[in-house]
Amino acid sequence: MRRNHLPGGVLGTKDDIEFYTANGYWPNNAGITIEAAFQDYSLAQMALKLDHKKDYNFFMKRSSGWKALYDPKQKLLFPKDRTGKFMHTDAFSGNGWIEANAWQATWGISHDIKGLAKLMGGNNALCDKLNFAFEKAQESDFVYNYGEGYISYANQPGCSDAHVFSYAGKPWLTQYWVRKVQEQAYGGITPDLGYGGSDEDQGQMGGVSSLMLIGLFNLQGNVNNDPVYDITSPVFDKVTIKLDPQYYSGKQFVIKTYNNTSKNKYIQKAILNGKPLNHFWFRHADYAKGGELAIWLGPVPNKQWGIN
Repeated sequence: MRRNHLPGGVLGTKDDIEFYTANGYWPNNAGITIEAAFQDYSLAQMALKLDHKKDYNFFMKRSSGWKALYDPKQKLLFPKDRTGKFMHTDAFSGNGWIEANAWQATWGISHDIKGLAKLMGGNNALCDKLNFAFEKAQESDFVYNYGEGYISYANQPGCSDAHVFSYAGKPWLTQYWVRKVQEQAYGGITPDLGYGGSDEDQGQMGGVSSLMLIGLFNLQGNVNNDPVYDITSPVFDKVTIKLDPQYYSGKQFVIKTYNNTSKNKYIQKAILNGKPLNHFWFRHADYAKGGELAIWLGPVPNKQWGIN
């Protein structure tokens, strides 16, 4: 895996990987930059687990190179050419992206939302901009053709955008928009409408929809050394997940939801295995043991829950 992230590996051509390593971004493509940075972060986590500290430091440093593509004027990421100049500053252009644009894909820095918020001027600035994008996208049910519009849940690059709010200090906005996306983008009962009217590669739309329905997610895709599950508002009163004994010590994990209605989108409190849960996540290690997560919902955000 280390070899494939270095010149000569499958990540890209020798020249491109060397350029990326030296300059922090993939020449002429912001989409590949975001993907490569996250892959570097993932490999760094494995290196840390294996006590390969030199590799850990190298790949962690390279995973932050995406910052070179940040445009402080628009507070979004844009592709740059080999001379270091922005190819363009059209936030709706798909040029230099992979089936996306600056509005849809900037939030894909799943491993460093804190770093993105810092560049934008803080959590409030990030949340305000992302919330604006969701408000604009709501008019089209969060569905656009490839590389068009604001937030699109009809294709892979934007499928984690609603969960970003939690990592920027406002989990109630994640709860709100996850419910909205589930209802509007994935709520159809035909094969076309149920997948946002577009793409269903590898079952990802269905997978994202299922996670939204049961109220669990993981913004980093479980690559961390100590992975956690992000909590949102389930639409079911009770979910029972049977755990495979080959991998888990527990038999099942149950999610119970109280005061659950279409209007009650916001988490008021949560209890994990009898103990109050005051942050918006819990550890995979606890999930693996089995147990019960109880969630109470209400019509008004509890802005004190989940911000620790």
